[in-house]
Amino acid sequence: MSDVAAYIQSVELPSARSRGPGDAPPRPPEFTDAPQGVAIGSQLTEFTSRVGEAIRPAISNSLLLAQLAAEKANPGDQDPRAWFGSFNTVLGQVGWVPVGGVRATQEISDRDAELHKAIIPVLAAALGPAAAAGSIVISVLQGLQAMDEDAPWLTLFRRKSQRASVAQFGINFIDGGDGGGAALKAVHFSLTATRVLTQVLFARLSEVNASVSTEQRELMLSSATIAAAEDPLEKKLGRHIADNIMNIDI
Repeated sequence: MSDVAAYIQSVELPSARSRGPGDAPPRPPEFTDAPQGVAIGSQLTEFTSRVGEAIRPAISNSLLLAQLAAEKANPGDQDPRAWFGSFNTVLGQVGWVPVGGVRATQEISDRDAELHKAIIPVLAAALGPAAAAGSIVISVLQGLQAMDEDAPWLTLFRRKSQRASVAQFGINFIDGGDGGGAALKAVHFSLTATRVLTQVLFARLSEVNASVSTEQRELMLSSATIAAAEDPLEKKLGRHIADNIMNIDI
């Protein structure tokens, strides 16, 4: 057994979500070779066409494993730094390697905006003008107000990102890497408010007296690590996959 597979097997996860007798089973995510957006727990994730369909499930599952492990390690924790610390540790253990220097942090100052609008300039700057112009996630955020607030992926995001008066979530942009691997640009957001947060992306910062900080990271995952982690991740996560990964309807 590889070191990555042994580590995945050892990770402690919360129990799978219980469903009532009247609940319909969730639809498992469907992956393609085209540009695609998926919700992975509390993260919105975009794949470019340079990421092959065959490796998208393993990449998505590695992000989900890190989230669930952070949730298990920090139950009810009101410090987003602890949650993100656990999340980043798991990513490193399953093979994601930081590149491009140190992490960057900043505060969002547009307190008169709703959160989904206030974070767009941060994402655009992280991606660069060319990539931002065609970004699926940015398009989703720009049109979010007109979407059905009960859409399954948005309901999932709200359930997974909200933790009392503290919320944390991420936006991931995944491109092809060297030799069939993957390159990840991740922007993590932590939102601390004076009131309970019920609809995170729709929150107007001034109304909940919220402060928002961001952390940006760039990471690489090799094709060899993807191959080694694929089956262990699927076996470890089991039912968690369909419960926590959903396609975003554009």
